[in-house]
Amino acid sequence: MFFSEDNRPAGVTFDDGGSVRRNLPWSHFRCAEWDYADPTVIRVEIGDWQIVISGHNLEPLFGAIEAGRLARVRVYPEFADDPAHEPDVFATNIRFVPPKRGDGTQLRFPI
Repeated sequence: MFFSEDNRPAGVTFDDGGSVRRNLPWSHFRCAEWDYADPTVIRVEIGDWQIVISGHNLEPLFGAIEAGRLARVRVYPEFADDPAHEPDVFATNIRFVPPKRGDGTQLRFPI
């Protein structure tokens, strides 16, 4: 399995492998969705963010999200076409959907 679990992580880190690694607190977890019609995608809402995880054999990853044990997940797109990784659990893409702002301004984080 190409993700990390912990007993009670304070947050979860999502690493898209290219541009951003984002850590979000489990205390702001809203929901997770894994649709039977598309078992290659998990949608997670934490705070105002939606994280869309695409991958392979995602049931154990969803179980870690369900239980609040997921500590970090990173993408491994190179595994997608590698038969040696057929039995593995891995993400091939992570996309961050930013919070919607009704006033037209950009979300800013205090530094």
